[in-house]
Amino acid sequence: MAPEDDDDLYDEEFDFVDDDEDEDRSDFEEEAAAPAEEDSGLEEPPGEEQADEPVDEYGRPEPAANYVVHVYEHKKFKRTIDRPFTPEDAEAFATEYNRTSKSYGRFAVTGKNDAKPKKSLD
Repeated sequence: MAPEDDDDLYDEEFDFVDDDEDEDRSDFEEEAAAPAEEDSGLEEPPGEEQADEPVDEYGRPEPAANYVVHVYEHKKFKRTIDRPFTPEDAEAFATEYNRTSKSYGRFAVTGKNDAKPKKSLD
């Protein structure tokens, strides 16, 4: 079967220009800019201070990154991971580390920043 020239849908170029959209958008931008100028003088309610702590997506303060992970090899202390962890992140890291390195005799333990690691695990 020979292809027919009438069936080629992509033969002609199609340029769609909507002039009304540009006019509507500029009107919307002007209306949106006006209330923003009026709202610039608003202040926070008295008694509430701005928190310097970072907050998560729900507005709760993020947990402090005051945990570390200690690595043991054949029950002897090898090193400490040089990175601050939150309690949840430290536990997740240690769990995954223990799952993947058990066959090599390695083990990870979480602890606070100020806690010294044990020399060996019993």
